[in-house]
This record gives sequence, C-alpha cells and structure tokens, in this order.
Amino acid sequence: MNHSTRSLRWLTPTIRRERNEWESFCARVNDGEPLPRNAAILSALQDQFRELDQQNRELKIPALQQELKQLQARVNVILQRCRLYLDATAVRTLSASQLPYLTRILDFVQTELVYLRQQLLLSQTTVHYLKQLVLAAEDIWTQSYCNPNYLLNLIRKIKHDDAHLDDPGQLLFLSLRDMEAVAREQIAHPDILIYLRGLEVARCSYYVSRQIPAWRDSCDLLMMAGMLHDLGWLMLNPQLAKKADGRENQRNDERGEHPILGAALLGGLRGFPGDSYLSEVVAQHHERLDGTGYPRRLHTYHLGEHSRRMGVICRYLELKNDRRELTADGIRTCDGEELAFGAALQLYRETLQGEWDAKVSEQLFLALDKQLPEELHEADRHNDPFSLKRFQSYRPDAAHTELASPHFSLDPESRLKDSVTDHQTEI
Repeated sequence: MNHSTRSLRWLTPTIRRERNEWESFCARVNDGEPLPRNAAILSALQDQFRELDQQNRELKIPALQQELKQLQARVNVILQRCRLYLDATAVRTLSASQLPYLTRILDFVQTELVYLRQQLLLSQTTVHYLKQLVLAAEDIWTQSYCNPNYLLNLIRKIKHDDAHLDDPGQLLFLSLRDMEAVAREQIAHPDILIYLRGLEVARCSYYVSRQIPAWRDSCDLLMMAGMLHDLGWLMLNPQLAKKADGRENQRNDERGEHPILGAALLGGLRGFPGDSYLSEVVAQHHERLDGTGYPRRLHTYHLGEHSRRMGVICRYLELKNDRRELTADGIRTCDGEELAFGAALQLYRETLQGEWDAKVSEQLFLALDKQLPEELHEADRHNDPFSLKRFQSYRPDAAHTELASPHFSLDPESRLKDSVTDHQTEI
C-alpha cells in the first residue's frame, strides 16, 4: 500500500513499520559524527517533537474507549523514546544517518494522533445520530403507516457530515464494543446495539455509493435499509441468552427469524425513493447466492441487486466487529488493527466459493482501497490467514506435541530379542 489508512492498514500497520524504523535507527547509533545541538535540521525535529508531545498531553480519551487508550499508550512509548534524543535535556546524540528514520517515526506519531482525534469525533457524532435514530424509529412501532421524514432528515444530515470523509477509517468503528459502552452511558435504551450496527451499515453504504457511481441511484434505499436492517431483533421473544464471555446479554434468534420480522415491521414505511424494495432488502440481508443463507435459503435468481449489495456490506461489518469468527474462538490471534483486512479476506474467500456476488464484493473492496483486490488475491494465493504470517500464532495443543517413539525398532539387534508375544501373560 502506498498510503496509510489507520483502521484499514492492510499489510503494514504503522505500529509495525514504526518498530522496523526503530531497529534501523538503533543500528546506526555509531554511524558518523554527532550533529551539533544548534543544527537547523535538528531544531526542526525538536520543534515537531514538542508540538506532538503537547498534542498528546491535551488529548483526553474516556476510560470506556479501551482500544483508543491502548493506542495512546503506544504513542506515549514512542514519544518517550524520542525524548532521549529531542528533548531540551536530551542525553543522547544524533548522527546525520539517523535523521531520516527519526523523521518517519515522528510522522507515524502524527498519524496516530490524527486517527485518535477522528475516532473521538466519530463517537460524538455517532451518539448524536443514535439519539435521532431511536426517536425516529418510534413511529414504526406505533403506527401502521410511518412517515419517513424523520429518517430522511437523518440521512440528509449523515450525507452532509460525511461528504468530506475520504478515508473509511473515519467512519468505521475501531471497536464496536467500546462504541456501545460510550452510547449506553448517554442513551438509556436496552437495545442500543441494534441501532448502532444499523448506523454503521448506513454510513458505510453512503461511503461506497460516493466511490462507486453504480450505487448512487440506490443510495437512499441502502441507507434506510441499513439503519433499520436489524430492527426485527426487537420483535423477538425477550428471553435473554448469555454471550460466550458471560458479561453481556443478547436476544436469542436460533431460527434466524429477525430478517422476516424486520421486513414485516417496515411494511408501512413509505414515501421515499425505492420504498417498494425496503422490505425485500431487509428480509434478504442474510441470504447468500449459494442458498446457505437464512431465513429462506434463497438462491441466485431470487436475490435482487439491492439485496446483494446490502448482504455484502452487512457481512463485511459483521466479520470486522466479531473477532470470534476470524480468530476461531481464540485459537488464532492477530493484531486488532489487522481485523479489517482479515474481514475483507474472509469475505473475498466466501465470494470465490459463490456465496456473494463477485461484482458487488469487488466494488466494496475498491471503495475501501483501490489496491485492496490485488492484495486480497495475493494473500489468498499464499494461503495466509491474514495479511502476513507474523500476525498468526497458534495455541499449543495435543496435535502439536512431538510424537512418542514406537514400541518396536527395525534395528537388526532388536530381532535377536524375544518377541512381544513372549512377554504376554497367560489368561
């Protein structure tokens, strides 16, 4: 990749590249004469370091944003290392051959800080949108015919605010769990996660529509269906089932009924472009082309173009936000920053197996990053679980232990000894 997308660093996340730069930097400690303290280039680096250090001190991240807190801790470690060379009371000297590496390291820190501010802004706008979405969806429950004006106004606000975003990392959640915790602190709603997932699908649909001209005619429909695609969960039996981690509860949908229930609930929502397709798209957002989806196990000719697009987006975000499927319930671990690529790679492989529309999947990948289809092809060709094998580690288990030696030997000396049957006890 030629550029660095904070949430979608496909091959070389900045933190990985930063470590490589530090190794090269330390390898040139005694390479050349040390620079004088009043050198112009050194003064520029010191000014940049002081500015970044000040920005980091002023950045206040809430305790609920655990993933962002970890990223800020990384920034603190990098700045502490740079302090040894660039602080006013620096204890170590620099040579001319080390300056390019240190410059790139400071650029990495700048990228990290920009992303942290973007995610904080994303959390604020998300809570603002969630309040409006919950309020606008109340009419769906209380009226047989629902006026879509509130929802259309919310869609227009999202379009206006997201029109300047040119990076998918600015609208995709780094951690859905942290975003849910922030939202619950300000919105007292038991099913806020359902609206949160819908909001991310809607914003991702709009982002893809901006990048792919073929999607623009159905943009409003996809955003409306995305915001409300999981509304059927609210109609399920409120019997709660504990998650695997035992910390939270979720509604149980063992029979996969929520798409049909959501479609029935949205049958009275009319008055916007493409409204006749809304129930169909919501009912089919979990269907797959090979008939392995649910709830009706529809095949290729039953799925329309809008349903295929919604299904691909929902599947990608489902993989990105749920680490259990990508990591095989913890058997395989990876860097959290690599999950976005792992989700794209899994979707790519499912597309090759005929589960998703190949054209729609490629359009999504191109919208996320122009070089992503090529990188996915190379990663799949090398059979890497994620982008690089260094992100892969397995738990030791019985299958990985060394096999015990056999109870017999083929050496000539062993043939002179008594056979195994000579030592058997008589019954």
